Amino acid sequence: ENGLERRSGRVPLQHILGTQEFMGMEFFVNAHVLIPRQDTETLVETVLNEQKNRNISVLDMCTGSGCIAVSLKALGGYARVAAADISSEALEVAEKNAGTYPVEFRQSDMFAAFEPGRDMFDVIVSNPPYIPSEVIEGLEPEVRDHEPRLALDGEADGLKFYRILAERSMAYLKPGGKIYMEIGFDQAGFEGLKVIKDMAGLDRVVQAKRP
Repeated sequence: ENGLERRSGRVPLQHILGTQEFMGMEFFVNAHVLIPRQDTETLVETVLNEQKNRNISVLDMCTGSGCIAVSLKALGGYARVAAADISSEALEVAEKNAGTYPVEFRQSDMFAAFEPGRDMFDVIVSNPPYIPSEVIEGLEPEVRDHEPRLALDGEADGLKFYRILAERSMAYLKPGGKIYMEIGFDQAGFEGLKVIKDMAGLDRVVQAKRP
């Protein structure tokens, strides 16, 4: 099949080309990872703007293609950047994308492979799956049929992984450490937190701090 035929079959252009640009860098993508979105650049830019100290440790939870972790290492120059994903196929893509940038990759179902008190971070960043299960069927075929369901499905209300992040992240944040999460623009039902808008003016990133 040539690219044109695949595209007419609603295969995403990025899968046909094998790459997607993100934060001015080229990232390899395939069917095992979510294609990096421009919306997610808001998340990376927020961390880069707020975290000027390079001597910090950063964890990217649900790393997928690795675009967030690799961008933070490349552009932020942070001393330690770790990245976790449940999918070994996704981690293969992420490791390829890291190239010579030293990012620590760990296969983990959320925080399962991390030890509180030992694996501690100044910053946790996450773009978790956040689409309610029933909404997925109504998405464009490019997304619904060709992107990994694992990277999209936030279960019935779309909030499964935010609950885990809310309940567990404090145990892995150093005192004063911050967590930054991408959200669906209609999900900012958090209190006492900072919500950052994307370029379209939609709520996109939530930032919270460990006291």
